[in-house]
Order: sequence, then structure tokens, then C-alpha cells
Amino acid sequence: MNTFTDKSVNDTDKDDLLQKQRETFVASLSHDLKNPTIAQIRAIELILKGKFGRVLPEQREIMEMLLDSCKYMNAMLCSVLATYRNEKGTINLKSECVSIADLTAECTDEMVYLANDKGIKITLGNYADQENVWGDIVQLRRVVMNLLSNGIKYAYPKTELKVKVYNEQNYTCFMFENRSPYLTPDRRKNIFARYISYSKTHSGIGLGLYASKKIVEAHGGTIFVESYEDERNIFGFKIPNDESLKNVKRSVTF
Repeated sequence: MNTFTDKSVNDTDKDDLLQKQRETFVASLSHDLKNPTIAQIRAIELILKGKFGRVLPEQREIMEMLLDSCKYMNAMLCSVLATYRNEKGTINLKSECVSIADLTAECTDEMVYLANDKGIKITLGNYADQENVWGDIVQLRRVVMNLLSNGIKYAYPKTELKVKVYNEQNYTCFMFENRSPYLTPDRRKNIFARYISYSKTHSGIGLGLYASKKIVEAHGGTIFVESYEDERNIFGFKIPNDESLKNVKRSVTF
């Protein structure tokens, strides 16, 4: 009997079982989270319609932002469920015209309160003549939210987060610059890898940047990071804005 072969087969079976258990757990969790998320959406919609009394203008602004956030969360949960229904963990990307400038502005508005907690000022500049790309708005929103969240999380308190949308040749680009700890060349090289966290001083499982890279590359783009010893860090991505790409079928596997 080949003991080595038997052991390899057993190890493979165990790995397959663990993988299936993980997938079942994530799929079940995502499914269970959908119900309260939908309930939140319906409740906020009723509040905005005045079913529970008059809504003041300043209250309406925040409630509409919460509604957009809940709808985004619901779309993300649907996307996760679709991924785990597919044996290869692949999402087929939708193709629609997406304004990176509008998307960035919406995401920045959602993040402003998180930034205010740290005394961080967000400035947004749109320098793009061609703002639009063809892609999956839910997944691209995921990228922008991941990058902005990291930009705020790791930035020093009471500093500025500079966000910019611009064009570079046939690309529409997004980037932010913050003040945060210097990233060595080795760390920059691996920062978009699976389970690698931006900083050792913060908790996290290091999947946000990994997923962002996969999504950007699935759209035919590139994601980048730059770091300087004066503690300026830049993260961003570039996506082709060629209209001929609108009918290209794309998918992303995580």
C-alpha cells in the first residue's frame, strides 16, 4: 500500500470538505443578511415618504444617503450569493455606462461622516473630460468604497484626503492621496495579494484590496500604489474608456 498516496488523497478530501463548508457558511450568512437589509430599505423608504411624520431637509439628506448605502449592501449580498452558486466562484460582470466621477462623488458623500470622526478633510477634484467607462457599477462601486475606506482608516487624524478623477490617454482614472505610514517596496509589491493587510497596526483580513485588484483587472484596467518617505501614499486605478468595449463579456473570479 502506498501510504504517501493515501495520505495525499485524505488531505485533498479534507481540503475539499473545508472549502465546501466555508462556501456554505458564506452563502448562508449572505442569505440571512439579505432579509434585514431589505427590511431596512423598506423602512427608510417609508420614512422618506412621510409615513411617520414630516422629514426635515437635513434629515432627508442623511436618510437618502443611508438608503443608497443599504441598496448597495443588498446588491453586494446578491453578488456574493451569485458567486457561491457558481462552482468556480465567478461573477459575470454587467456592462453599462458608468460615470467614474459621479460614482466617486456618491462614495465620497457616504464616507464623509467616517472621515469627520478622525478630523479628516476630503477634497474631490474632477479633471476628466471623459468620465465614463463601460462596466459593472456594483463592482466598480465596491472598488471605490474599498479604496476610500482604506484611505480614511490608515490616514493620520486631522489630515487631508485628496481624491481625484482624471484622464490618462484612453483611460479614466481614480486616485486618492493621504498622509499615512510609509510603505516599503516589498509591502507595495504584495499589498494587493490575498490576506495581506494595508497595515499591521489595524485589524482586517486583507481581502478588500485583493478583490479591488481582481475587479479592476477584469475591466481591462490596472490598480496601483505609490508611497513616499514623507508619508504621502497614493492608491488608484485606471480603466479603459473605449466605447467599443461596451459589448465585451467579462467575468471575475475571486
